[in-house]
Amino acid sequence: RWMLKERAGYGSHGNRVASVLEIYDLFFSELSHTNPRDSIICQSIVDPPMTIKGRKFSLRIYVIYFPPCKQNGIPAEVHLSSLGLVKLASAVYDGETAITKTASIGDQYMTNSGRGDGRSSDQHDLEYLRATFEINGLDYDEMWGKIKYAVRTVMREFLELKNDQSDHSETAQR
Repeated sequence: RWMLKERAGYGSHGNRVASVLEIYDLFFSELSHTNPRDSIICQSIVDPPMTIKGRKFSLRIYVIYFPPCKQNGIPAEVHLSSLGLVKLASAVYDGETAITKTASIGDQYMTNSGRGDGRSSDQHDLEYLRATFEINGLDYDEMWGKIKYAVRTVMREFLELKNDQSDHSETAQR
């Protein structure tokens, strides 16, 4: 199962759960050749998901990127904020129901607090998550280290891509 998210969506608007066949059809349809602003994020659903009080959750972690200043010799900087949000789904996750009854899928999978339909999810800060991990015998610092590693990896790739684009641009201008 996959979650499709519209790039400019807010509050789970435009999000939907899809099968591998639906993803395949989408890839080969006209949608795959549209404007990049109409792009769709395709995210694998982890099953079974980690839950808090039986509810699926997502994390909103903020990353701040400062581009390099070549005139002053200042390199690019990336900072990971220790402030963030834990967003819980509005319904308890039930894998069997989620697979067979599409009506409850949104409530079990969507963790957006701005849905605007009366089914908004709860959200908490990362200290809530730390406390929840401690209560359940989980290592919050290990999880945070893995997030830092993932951000570092993605940003390294991003900066390499930006450098490659810059190199190609300079070559084209000559």
